[in-house]
Amino acid sequence: MWLEIVLSVLCLLLLLYFYSTKNYGKWESLSVRHSKGYFPFGSYNFMSGKHLTQMNADDHKIFADEKYFGYYLFGQPVLAINDVNLLRHIQVKDFDHFVDRISAGEAKRMFSGGGTDKIWENSLTNSSGDRWKEQRSTFTPVFTSGKMKGMMKFILHIAEDLTNEIDVKAKSKEEFELKDVFGKYSLDSLASSAFGINPESFTNKNSKFVAYAADINKGDTLFSLVQILRLIPDFPQLMSYLNIATLKPKATKFFRDVILQTIKTRKANRERKNDMLDLMLDCLEDESPENENNEESEVNEDMKLTISDKSKHKLDELSIVATAYDFIDASYDTTSVTLSYLSYEMAKNPDIQKRLQEEIDQAFEESKGEMPDYNTIQN
Repeated sequence: MWLEIVLSVLCLLLLLYFYSTKNYGKWESLSVRHSKGYFPFGSYNFMSGKHLTQMNADDHKIFADEKYFGYYLFGQPVLAINDVNLLRHIQVKDFDHFVDRISAGEAKRMFSGGGTDKIWENSLTNSSGDRWKEQRSTFTPVFTSGKMKGMMKFILHIAEDLTNEIDVKAKSKEEFELKDVFGKYSLDSLASSAFGINPESFTNKNSKFVAYAADINKGDTLFSLVQILRLIPDFPQLMSYLNIATLKPKATKFFRDVILQTIKTRKANRERKNDMLDLMLDCLEDESPENENNEESEVNEDMKLTISDKSKHKLDELSIVATAYDFIDASYDTTSVTLSYLSYEMAKNPDIQKRLQEEIDQAFEESKGEMPDYNTIQN
């Protein structure tokens, strides 16, 4: 009996090996310089503790002299672009040939499953084809300058919390991790402007919002193991059939519940905060919300979102939740890293820091001591 079990396991491992390595000769056959692939992850070892973007950035440096290079991601050949002009052709001039960020088949293999996995699968970044076009065309109007201007009030409140936090730490004269501070700022700004929620990252050390946001971007052994299992044919379909979620289920469920509860509360109370969630909710309504007094400022008028009938009825709450979740996933780490690097550069280049301070002082002077408006900040 044990012999049969061992042989069955070996057969499965062999099948998995051949399935995940069958494309490993792709780049060599095309004479494209590439990072060699290894079983089971491909070119990058996800058990190393490094994030995918960090390992990929290392390859970009190795192949810096090439216009493009190849690598393998879980058995799939991936082409990476180094040349700016070539990238401009792909993303602008020839975009109609490169619409999908990820193929439908690959998205299903990597993100489909039961429960909260459907949120990952239906997010804007993982959608493809007509669904991606519908989501993108619907949510693009959310980011007009007028609507960004309307969200400034949410960010200004969080900026005061950031200023106070840095003042306290500066007075204590103790070293601190700048990325953590900017992480709190980016998360609170997003949560406030997108969902009208203040996670209180600066004052609440036990904030679940902060803990789960950090968990989303954190690589771990279990997550890597799940990605390996997804190499097995029909594994995602099995998880979907058994209704088992495998992609950060606790963190995803937390944010799903927060978003859905906020939607439910606003619909019940007919409450409107003109934040990102309100604008996305407009996509589900037959008409943009009207002000009872018909007396609105230019900003409030612009915060009304009009969606064409063609795409309006194809969206559902899952699209809203998935897109809102995308903002949390995409903005938390990226913003904190960017601001940290900017601060580092200013500290290393005091002449640039002085010029920036002079520009800020001039903007406040022109605004008579008040916070400069959105247009001034943009310019």
